[in-house]
Amino acid sequence: MTKLVGFDQKVLLHHLDFTANHTKKYSRKEMYDLLDGHLRNDITGAKSRKNAITMLMKIWYLVDDEMIPMQKKVLDILPSLTKEERLLVHWGMTLAAYPFFKDVAYELGKIFQLQEEVSSLLIKQRIKELYGDRRRVEVATSAVLTSMKAWGVIFSEKNGSYRLNTKIYSGNLDMQAFIIQILLQVLENKYLQLDVVENHILFFPFSYELNILELRQYSDFVFHRQGVDTLVVERNII
Repeated sequence: MTKLVGFDQKVLLHHLDFTANHTKKYSRKEMYDLLDGHLRNDITGAKSRKNAITMLMKIWYLVDDEMIPMQKKVLDILPSLTKEERLLVHWGMTLAAYPFFKDVAYELGKIFQLQEEVSSLLIKQRIKELYGDRRRVEVATSAVLTSMKAWGVIFSEKNGSYRLNTKIYSGNLDMQAFIIQILLQVLENKYLQLDVVENHILFFPFSYELNILELRQYSDFVFHRQGVDTLVVERNII
């Protein structure tokens, strides 16, 4: 069975910001119309603009049911977040919305663990192994990479390879809780070991240290020991 791609074109950060900022204020139809007007300066083609609106809506507006509580909490604190923290939440929401984006991020992060440069040909080859050797897969991989570049996460070299920009550190407790929730969601695990959560490959552009003592106050998940030395976190089923 052919795996779905869905990530059709480059997404810009200020479009994500605009979508997130207005998500709680408008109906679905109003939101589509609002985005169509906002994107006209950057995307002149009607089809490309429609694709971009579909992606933005999927990331921030039309989230899966299990994502709604997390979406509401993030939107509540969004005005107080720094530029870097907003990038982190856009990253996490995109991971949750698009498995294709998640897979590209995972492969890219895995290679960056081993070397400083990643060839665009290599990453495209790895994604084609997962999704098939199709033109759409190649186009979508380029769309993810150019989005990440536009977000300042990676930068390109003249030889067609990519390098990782300086990692963005976050000590914000809400961001740490958000990361845990996103990983539980996208990895589809009932629980995760804490050493797996800390600086997970999927969040390779970011650096963070979990403050377990303070995170215990969050009701969305619980911590407990598995065996003698392993601390795990799981969703709190209320």
